[in-house]
Amino acid sequence: MPASATKSNATTEAQPPTAVDQAEVAASAHTAHGETGDAPKSGEPAATEPDTQQAADLAPEADRGIEGEIKAASAHAGDDGGTTDAQPSVDSVASALEDTSIVDAPLSAATAVDATTTPTSPSESDRMSRGLLSPGLSRTSSKAPATSHPLQGGDKPAVGLSPAEVASAILLKDGDAARAHGPGIMSGSGDSEHTAFSPQLRNSGSPLSSGSVRGIHSEIAEASEGEEDHEERQQRLFRAAERRRLQKEQMAQTMSSEEMESMRSGLSNAREFINSTELRILNGAFPDGLRGSLYLLGPGRLDIKYNVQRELEQATRVFTYGNIMDALPLLSKISFDPNAKTITHRSRLIAKQVAGRIQMEHGINTKVPGALYLTDTNQTMLSKFIPKATHHATPEGECCSQDIQLFMPLQGSSQTVVCTNHVGALQNIDPVDLRPRSIVEYKNVNRAFKGALSCPHMQYDANTREHFAVLQDVGFRTTTYSVVCISEAQPEGYVVANFTAQASILHSFAITQDYVVVPVYPFDSPLGGMSYRWSDSLLETLSFDSSQPVLFYVISREYRRVQCVYQSPAFFALHQINAVQEAATDSVSIDMVTYDDASVLRRLQIKSLRKSSSGFPLPAGTVRRFQLNGITLEASRYVGSKGSLSLIPPAHALTLRNEPVELCRVNPIISAKPYTYLYALGHVENMRGQPMQPAGTGAMYNCIVKLNINDVSEAPLIWSRTHCYPSEPVFVPRNDKEDDGYILSVFFDSMRITSCLVVLDATTLSEVLIAQLPAAIPVSFGHAKFAI
Repeated sequence: MPASATKSNATTEAQPPTAVDQAEVAASAHTAHGETGDAPKSGEPAATEPDTQQAADLAPEADRGIEGEIKAASAHAGDDGGTTDAQPSVDSVASALEDTSIVDAPLSAATAVDATTTPTSPSESDRMSRGLLSPGLSRTSSKAPATSHPLQGGDKPAVGLSPAEVASAILLKDGDAARAHGPGIMSGSGDSEHTAFSPQLRNSGSPLSSGSVRGIHSEIAEASEGEEDHEERQQRLFRAAERRRLQKEQMAQTMSSEEMESMRSGLSNAREFINSTELRILNGAFPDGLRGSLYLLGPGRLDIKYNVQRELEQATRVFTYGNIMDALPLLSKISFDPNAKTITHRSRLIAKQVAGRIQMEHGINTKVPGALYLTDTNQTMLSKFIPKATHHATPEGECCSQDIQLFMPLQGSSQTVVCTNHVGALQNIDPVDLRPRSIVEYKNVNRAFKGALSCPHMQYDANTREHFAVLQDVGFRTTTYSVVCISEAQPEGYVVANFTAQASILHSFAITQDYVVVPVYPFDSPLGGMSYRWSDSLLETLSFDSSQPVLFYVISREYRRVQCVYQSPAFFALHQINAVQEAATDSVSIDMVTYDDASVLRRLQIKSLRKSSSGFPLPAGTVRRFQLNGITLEASRYVGSKGSLSLIPPAHALTLRNEPVELCRVNPIISAKPYTYLYALGHVENMRGQPMQPAGTGAMYNCIVKLNINDVSEAPLIWSRTHCYPSEPVFVPRNDKEDDGYILSVFFDSMRITSCLVVLDATTLSEVLIAQLPAAIPVSFGHAKFAI
């Protein structure tokens, strides 16, 4: 039953609905009949600006046009199969914010720490001379880092510009973020010499577009062609700048500052595109030989509206998830066809029934203890007495949002995409159309698989085609860990080994040819299993204990037992990078991204990530290697002592790189083998020798970095664009060479509130291709996999 209206994640909205809410019903009728506003049809020339008097008369019309455009575009935020979003989707007012794209940006975007700005190419100089490409609108300068937050920027006026250039700069300037009109000309926040994209003006992905906006773009294009004299071009640009100002004022009145801040942060509800859509390539050309599909899993719905009946009126409130890892997922698929040289996209919200239950119950009534990381369920204490015994069996009735496992044999088929969570649920997804097939629990696969908690990151051995997982059965005094395996040869699965340890938040583990290594981090629960069974959020149940060590349990895949245990001073890790078994030294080395404690999980709260003042405090850890030496000798001691932990050998730790990074990936061909290069996300400010930012003010991941772990003196290669925030980099090999391939990532552009696919050359991190997605995808801590 619902809690009182004073819950932290339930926001009351006065009735009648806002203008955005009213527009949802009206615009959905237009969309159902295929209406697209007053955009010009294909083949027709764009509307040109009339004379001065006519342009003045059109100003009120432009004002009304942008209001209608915002209302209509915002209506698409609620088009999700019957449920209504709390806010417009991140792409819903993209055309009203900045009707631009990424055309004509330079292809070279990789830099080293000491690199200089890439000089302008002759082709770019030619386009600049014709006014088709403004100078300096390229990637982030390697000398000056990007702003730490997309809402930050300067408000200093431009100096040394002609009136026409001032008007053009006004059109390119969005909000209070500084935009560069040319190298060293525009005074702003000092964050970069360049902006992300060139100002070729077009719609940025919104399904509706106003004629007034297209008219402005037509004026700029005509003025750039040089067909009219200088004075007439100035007049046209000034009129367009004034109309742009009126549009911004109208938009500011229509949307609240909280809604705008949420959209700019990249943490707004997403739209789904069930049907396949061909992407438009903005920069570069189709990558040679790239074939397959990229599956991307991340947050899709963070806010859900529900209605509360009162005596005299109906109130609308908003349920907001607390932690980004609890949000309802969006699964996207981007396919590459080398024959047709096309890229297609589709996406689907795969937990709609969860959203429907939240609307009915006015919050979350979890069915499993610890089903959330840290979210207020908006339920009373009476809900604690409802038995928590089973998952929802409907295909879209479970939130599986934390990792993707490809082609796992499940329910008689290996042609699957499996989405996982941390409470033992597996969502079987059709790999073609992304349609959820069913929800399967581990205990449904094999009755010997026991445990309500599970490690969301499974491990796959490509040589044996085995999928490994770790389960936790939390008891009142002890916790039993079960390492389980499912393969094509044994689809019913089997238990590799069991051991007893303290309960822990386990996000990933490691495998080698002969071993499974499970790290158990030091967490403490005051009331043991009783606290766990009465809690909905893991972080309310388990607290990190820095006085206790981390234990590495080494399990033999052949003998199916625990071989030995190693210990290390307290730390916490979410993701392991690679594990290598060395026969010569009889050792196993595990590379991980480590933190001093588990506060990284609490820093993933959505409310703090949305606030510009918080500086997007997403964490970044340190790459460290833990060496487990003499496994055979230690195994004999462990077996001889009958599993006693009185004498535990140390795991020797070594810092591989000092650059703070997260979401690291390597070439999958060298998985479980010695390697040299890793690819990760990081903060560009911390990659260029600048001091580390204080805790709580670190920037959202705004760059992709390539690091040589064997040579710390080698400067990292960096790809970044101003106000752009990439997702986890995925390596697609091109041949047997370790760093010969492509890096795939989807980045969110906070200035234009849109998302794009970027393909990089893995050797140099230079841009190969950029393609614009039909809608913005929220920034995330999520994961992606590539399948051929």
